[in-house]
Amino acid sequence: IPAMPHPALERVSRCSRYGQRLLAAQPQLAHAVAGLLDRPVTREAMQLFLSEPPCTDETALHQRLRQLRQRVWLIATARDLAGDADLAEVMSTYTALAEVCIDAALDFHHAALAARHGEPRDEAGRPQRMVVVGMGKLGGGELNVSSDIDLIYLYPEEGETDGAKPLTNHEFFIRLGRKLTAGLSENTADGYVFRVDLRLRPWGESGPFAMGFAMLEDYLVAQGRPWERYAWIKARPLTGGRHDELMQIVRPFVFRKYLDFGAFAAIRDLHVQIRREVARREMAHNVKLGPGGIREIEFTA
Repeated sequence: IPAMPHPALERVSRCSRYGQRLLAAQPQLAHAVAGLLDRPVTREAMQLFLSEPPCTDETALHQRLRQLRQRVWLIATARDLAGDADLAEVMSTYTALAEVCIDAALDFHHAALAARHGEPRDEAGRPQRMVVVGMGKLGGGELNVSSDIDLIYLYPEEGETDGAKPLTNHEFFIRLGRKLTAGLSENTADGYVFRVDLRLRPWGESGPFAMGFAMLEDYLVAQGRPWERYAWIKARPLTGGRHDELMQIVRPFVFRKYLDFGAFAAIRDLHVQIRREVARREMAHNVKLGPGGIREIEFTA
């Protein structure tokens, strides 16, 4: 292990194979973060790292996002192993990292698409922005070091862009969603930022990459399944606007006005299915799905 400019970084190198490889490949990184280990990484510091100097192209942006993740990982891990960061700090740091990276990548790719096709607008001419919804641990503000991020891509209204090569809003936001996903999850020479999971969206992997609020409402009313009610409890819109409209669609779906015996039966059935799958796959000691694990705590809640 090469000599480190801070004892907390030596501990990272001893305790983590990834940390050891990272510090060996980029010794300058240890010197860059050594003076930053006495305090948590702030959201403002992350935003500054991404914006100064401005990224001029997609490659530069994707590299900067991954460099930011490496720095944040190194500082948070060093502080965690040294006992200087509690669980709340670790979770809030990684949640802020995800939100800052989503914001930066979304702004960049929206501007690039709009430069070619114009701004997406609704029938009244109002500009539209993508509403990225964080689900799961991201929605709950409790990401940890190895969490992936569960996202759903929405936009308020249908319409089309106002450029010389117009697209429907649907097509614009599907393209934007693909760009955002690749910007965060593609594995490059600098690694990835976050693994992105889009399977919680309506119709799962076979569903459209992005959809309008009206399509989401139609789906939840006509086809929403019991497990989706529980998933949407943690839903938190992270970008764009008109969040109140979105939550007016989601709230009656999650918190039904009346609970009948069918709803209780559906909860029991889902619980039985998971128990059966755990037994079949011999996962009794799985901390997430096994008896007494995270999933069962969620059922209790």
